[in-house]
Amino acid sequence: MQINFDKAKLGLAVLAFGFGISFSHPSYAVTPAWLNDDPQAIWQMSPGVYKQGNTWYAIFHAQPNDNNVKLYGAFTGWEAGGVALTPTPDGKFWWFKGTDSSFANTPQHGDEYRFMLERDGQTITVQDPAARWVTDSNLSTGMSKIYLSEHYQWQSNNWDRPQQHYFNIYQLHPLRFTSRNGTTPFAEVTEELNNSGNNDYINDLGVTAVQLLPISEFAGNVSWGYNPSFFYAIESSYGGPDALKAMVDEAHKNGIAVILDLEFNHVATGDNILWQVNNDTYLDGDTVWGGLYNFDNDVAKHFLIENVKYLAEEFKIDGFRFDHTNTIHNVNSSFVTVQGSGGGWQFLRELYGAVKAVDNDIWFTAEELPDWWGITADDLGSSVAGTSHAPMDSQWVDLFHDNFKAVISGDHLDRLYNVWGEYGDGWQDATVYTSSHDEVGNVDERIAKIARDGKGWEMNQISLAGTILARGTPMAFMGQEAGETTQFHIDWWDDRLDLNDYTSNAGRKKILDWYKKLNEIRRNDEVSIATGNSWVSHIHNENGIAAFVRDNGKYVVVMNFKGTTWFDYDVGISGKYIELANTSWPIYNLDNVTFASRGGEQSYEITNVHIPAYGAVVLMRDDTAAPLPRVEFKCDNATTVWGQNVYVVGNIAELGNWDTNQAFALQPTAYPTWTATLDNLPANTSFEWKCIKRDVGSVQWQSGSNNLANTPSTGTVTSSGSF
Repeated sequence: MQINFDKAKLGLAVLAFGFGISFSHPSYAVTPAWLNDDPQAIWQMSPGVYKQGNTWYAIFHAQPNDNNVKLYGAFTGWEAGGVALTPTPDGKFWWFKGTDSSFANTPQHGDEYRFMLERDGQTITVQDPAARWVTDSNLSTGMSKIYLSEHYQWQSNNWDRPQQHYFNIYQLHPLRFTSRNGTTPFAEVTEELNNSGNNDYINDLGVTAVQLLPISEFAGNVSWGYNPSFFYAIESSYGGPDALKAMVDEAHKNGIAVILDLEFNHVATGDNILWQVNNDTYLDGDTVWGGLYNFDNDVAKHFLIENVKYLAEEFKIDGFRFDHTNTIHNVNSSFVTVQGSGGGWQFLRELYGAVKAVDNDIWFTAEELPDWWGITADDLGSSVAGTSHAPMDSQWVDLFHDNFKAVISGDHLDRLYNVWGEYGDGWQDATVYTSSHDEVGNVDERIAKIARDGKGWEMNQISLAGTILARGTPMAFMGQEAGETTQFHIDWWDDRLDLNDYTSNAGRKKILDWYKKLNEIRRNDEVSIATGNSWVSHIHNENGIAAFVRDNGKYVVVMNFKGTTWFDYDVGISGKYIELANTSWPIYNLDNVTFASRGGEQSYEITNVHIPAYGAVVLMRDDTAAPLPRVEFKCDNATTVWGQNVYVVGNIAELGNWDTNQAFALQPTAYPTWTATLDNLPANTSFEWKCIKRDVGSVQWQSGSNNLANTPSTGTVTSSGSF
């Protein structure tokens, strides 16, 4: 890290010559003054160069001994017409306020510019630390660019930020998501979510939010993005700010929220503009990844708080994920190698309050490792920036990921008791996942690669069922939805997902269709699934079966981690349920496993479940107010021999019209009494029926007269016969 910083410092000596510039050193003094004659005004403005209404602003922080700060660029006739900035009396900012006529030429969208100043007897030039747009991140040769907000005309003007229960997140890397659209990364992603009828991969997934790995300008063109050089600028190689707006616009037009990942726990070790401008202000301490941000400095805090407000307002961003927040607020974090002065907790609280004042529905989620529910607490007992809420709405749940993935990889099923419980002080505290960029990138552990018994694709299906239907906010990482096995290599790689293979490969498509079905189930009842209570109803490690229940039994998810197919398996539920999804259905069946299902078109009164090998079943309780007519059939004294079963046959189509091959099967629920309930019978109808024994030898009929039954208008009646 120190080597990189030294390079940045050495670069200052040659910056003035990077463009063939030769400066004189004027000695005139600038009288300090407050912006708008108000000591508070500058704190209410964002740093950087921008136009607000008809007014131009330039707000810049320099080192205490810097002098003669000027803004120059294409619109000033370059250096000779540089516009002087005024220092504030407290020495914390330099500022300019003017109109188009203040410059030699009206600043145009895309015009290049820099700041020049006197430091230690030399005139140097620097990029704008809060530039909205840059040619690239290079501190010596890169240029900041004028960005005019109105240059992009929004189309999704009816979009309102959704509340958290809406979110079902698909995490992706803009560059490495796809290359099949042959353009810049943002434009390639845009094509996959614009519902144009061509390459609409994201749009077709049924997700409600995309979360982008960091998109602030970073050194070079190939990176995960966790090395931001310019916090306000949008990565130029991705397409820049207007391309991001176009992507967000298309997402919003199609009901998809956009979440950005922000890297505030350290600063970059290469092309570090904050170190160059004033490392004493912006940096304080060190981490294993790079310099620790100075959270205890008012200028440094202002810079980041205004940064998040800018991203939210300028790009209509719906939420933010904050990388490794423990390093921000915990001076004793194991990732901090040199302690700073602290202040990170206060900073996070001020940030939360300031951004919530913009829109309370802007969502904050933290990577807080290990899990600490104080960061998402509903009430901290004190108010900062207008709120007593902790500084995050939600956090990535390490307990969920670690235990679920361990079982998927072959560990004991009892670890699942820690997965589908309840976290924090409310449903909203949990963001749950089995794959993220870290878990498939820092280590080579794609689920499809490390799954138990070599059943990678099947375990992928189980991982998605257990995540998408869990309490809280679910997230999947790109590729998980199609059984990807390739590691998401860090930074210097540029391998892309093969989306064409995902939609054409028969096996991958079955996983993909399963994911889409789960997303459909969640979206059809997003509030209940996000917020309803959750508990584990059954775990049996030897059998390989686990089940969890959602929203007081409204939904039941049953998973089989082993290779036995189970029929009539008791997982601790009963009632009238319909199967919403089952991995043994042909559309999802990966390895021709035995069909184990009661079907998906009608509901059944059940006390047990059919469970396919290495698969999952999703059930929903039938809560219709007026149940359709049902008859519970009972056949008493029905003793049988091995292989023989008991059925009901009668004079209506539902009972085979006396065809014994079409008879309705009963179950030995209290042997020798056999019972079962038949749904969806015609209302207010009389019919005749008898018990039969079948499947071994000749058919044996119940003796005596036919049994008589009458269906009700709604509800259930019981009709009995006897051998």
